[in-house]
Amino acid sequence: MAKKTNKVDKALDNLYAGGAIVNLGDNPRYVEKNPTNRPSMDYVTDGGIPKGRLILVAGAPSAGKSSWTIQMSDIIGEKILYIDTEATLTTDYIESLGGDPSKFDHVIPESTEQLCDIIRQQTENYDVIVVDSINNSASTQQLQKTADEKTMANRANVLSAQLPIIISLCNQYNTTLFILSQIRDNMNKANMYSPDTIIPGGKSLHHNSSMTLEFRPSSKKKSKDSDEMEAYETISGRMVRIHCSKNKVGKPFRTVEVEFALGKGYTVEADIASAAIRLGIIKKKGSWLYYNDATICQGADNLSITLEDNPELMEELTSKIEELTAKTDS
Repeated sequence: MAKKTNKVDKALDNLYAGGAIVNLGDNPRYVEKNPTNRPSMDYVTDGGIPKGRLILVAGAPSAGKSSWTIQMSDIIGEKILYIDTEATLTTDYIESLGGDPSKFDHVIPESTEQLCDIIRQQTENYDVIVVDSINNSASTQQLQKTADEKTMANRANVLSAQLPIIISLCNQYNTTLFILSQIRDNMNKANMYSPDTIIPGGKSLHHNSSMTLEFRPSSKKKSKDSDEMEAYETISGRMVRIHCSKNKVGKPFRTVEVEFALGKGYTVEADIASAAIRLGIIKKKGSWLYYNDATICQGADNLSITLEDNPELMEELTSKIEELTAKTDS
């Protein structure tokens, strides 16, 4: 067997200038991850955001996909390319989420093909590349046809051809690629076993991703604005379930429920609140929350406000979460 392996090594070395085949015992390889330093996010991703991989972020409208991606990109990257097919990114939006606008370079592509070309040409220059969103890009063929002409699967065909090349470049240059997509109702259910929802953009998008995160809103958070005449109820945020439906670099099928605050995104307080409830540090009895048998607040969506107003409690919970997480990991 040793002789056979040596012959293969020699043949490949001649073809590819050495290093084509390596022994994993002598040269161990591991997936490098960027911890987010947010316990709920590190839990659902099983250790953080992997470098050099494609992460598919899909979800319902107003579930906070863009806000989450901007915040995670700002945490893990120093140089970020934001490919904005929806033309929605602004400086004040990044600042409101606690991000640094100077880290972000912004570009609006004209077509899916141009989008792919930008990624292929710029991968080596950036730590993180974000595509927001793939569903809003149109292929050249779609742009050239009239509204009544069929252009089925044109974008999917482009992605199917380009993604393997893009993924190889991301892996080579250790660049993390976020692609945002939607979750839509499945209008072509063949039978009762077909899924109720789909992620559009072609199957290659899901198959080529190393991690797929699905964002689904579960409830709305309301607040009252005082007025001379009356108090008006407004939507100030919503609870969002983040489910990891695929993870090739860690444990999949993990789910967390985190508050998404409008204008603030996924705050540290909301993340700590979610982790404290999940780990049983804070107990739920009905709609009330208890810590050390003392009532904290009513409703999980109000816990982040309580932590924001009580830094000492926030620090205490953070320490306990880190302690429990360390025990679980060991």
